[in-house]
Amino acid sequence: MATVAEIREGLRANLATITGCQVSAYMLSQPTTPCLYVVPGAMDFDQAMQRGMDRSTFRVVALAGLASDIGAQKKLDEFLARSGATSVKAAIEADRTLGGVVDHLRVIDYSDYRTYGQPGGQVHLGVEFTVDVIE
Repeated sequence: MATVAEIREGLRANLATITGCQVSAYMLSQPTTPCLYVVPGAMDFDQAMQRGMDRSTFRVVALAGLASDIGAQKKLDEFLARSGATSVKAAIEADRTLGGVVDHLRVIDYSDYRTYGQPGGQVHLGVEFTVDVIE
């Protein structure tokens, strides 16, 4: 079974193919937008007999700029593309095993746009992608 750190790093490596943005396996206290970072979510243990399978979710947070900026909305629109060089879904699913670390993964949804407060009072516009991971 993979560790949380291995899955984070695998997702980061897949996301690193999207150029022109900061990518991190960990939450960032002072992100440089646009950026993508990974947050672990819920885990369902023992989905098959004898520890045969665990299922977890990870969130990929995409921040694109200040909440009142039209350019930030356009950047998020690019991240939401179903395919192409700026598609978060396509980047994550380019290697569905994260180099053999997990059995399978897929991006299952994304959230509505929301604001994310940052230290210093800045408010960024962002969206979260949910990644279903089977190991």
